[in-house]
Amino acid sequence: MDQDINQVRLSYGRCVASPTFFDDFYQFFQSSSPAVKDRFKNTDMVKQKDLLRHGLSHLIMFAGGSKSAEMKVEQLSTSHDKDHMNIPGWMYRNWLDALLRTVKLHDKKMTQELDAQWKSVLQLGIDKMIAAHSRTK
Repeated sequence: MDQDINQVRLSYGRCVASPTFFDDFYQFFQSSSPAVKDRFKNTDMVKQKDLLRHGLSHLIMFAGGSKSAEMKVEQLSTSHDKDHMNIPGWMYRNWLDALLRTVKLHDKKMTQELDAQWKSVLQLGIDKMIAAHSRTK
């Protein structure tokens, strides 16, 4: 897993070097479903892109066992649960698909192996967020 995390970190670094990485992601993500697009209707996208930048970093560090990232992912899980933003599980699939599509566009070193590494690394945090949505209070 450490090798996967390292490769994803390097890939993410190549992606964020592109000035349109986050714009392209949100274009792909919002076009994945009218329900997703509707979620961003009144969103400050400058702030949202900054939140995504940090959120992705925390998801990658979480997969590596970082305790501080674990706390951040827990906060994200709570903010996205059914009692708050109410983000259903299927939206995470769309999110991951849009992200990987964007990575393929911006990381010239993207391979099938790196695609699988991205999925493996991010799925840990995604699973935590989906589980939080299912919890009853």
